[in-house]
Amino acid sequence: MSRFRHIIVALILVAASAASLNSAGARVVHPIVFNPTAAAPASDGRRLFATAGRDELMALCQQMHYKTLCTTMATLPGVATPEQLLDTSLRITAVKAAMAAMKLDAAIRSGGDKGDGMASSLQSCRESYASLVDSLNSTRETLKSGGSSADLMTELSAAGTFSTDCEDIFDERPELQSPIPGAQRHISRLVSNCLDLAAIIKEQQP
Repeated sequence: MSRFRHIIVALILVAASAASLNSAGARVVHPIVFNPTAAAPASDGRRLFATAGRDELMALCQQMHYKTLCTTMATLPGVATPEQLLDTSLRITAVKAAMAAMKLDAAIRSGGDKGDGMASSLQSCRESYASLVDSLNSTRETLKSGGSSADLMTELSAAGTFSTDCEDIFDERPELQSPIPGAQRHISRLVSNCLDLAAIIKEQQP
């Protein structure tokens, strides 16, 4: 991966970790900061997969709904197995969701309450992304502690619901425009890939 891409990823993560999302009445979001040198997650004293080569991970990414997103994750430092790929995907998705919540906080503060339902819609979206961050972090802890694939799928299914809540909210109110439509699509695609990857790990688990 090019040096430029490393720099962009680092800037995104620094920006996310610098904010606390502590607006009035809002739940604080604490994403797990991405650390490409972190140790691989535990797996009940065994690995679900032997160490995979880059070609194997690239082949795995071809099974994802969003292949380019997956291959980008697979080229990051410290990613050599499907478990590490899932762990990295969960971390980065949590950061992206936290950043979306920060943007929604800013929109809430600047928009006021015009009586058109925008303020309540933004707040609902913000809470959904906060719940998404919690769910992703909980999934990552389950992965690290060697929890079952069934538990991973259950937690990620909840994350999948949270990831589309904001889009659903604005779909139901077409007269209102979301301030983060691009982020909504990107995050839902990242969560979709996490679900696909967890499903593959579940199939391969003895």
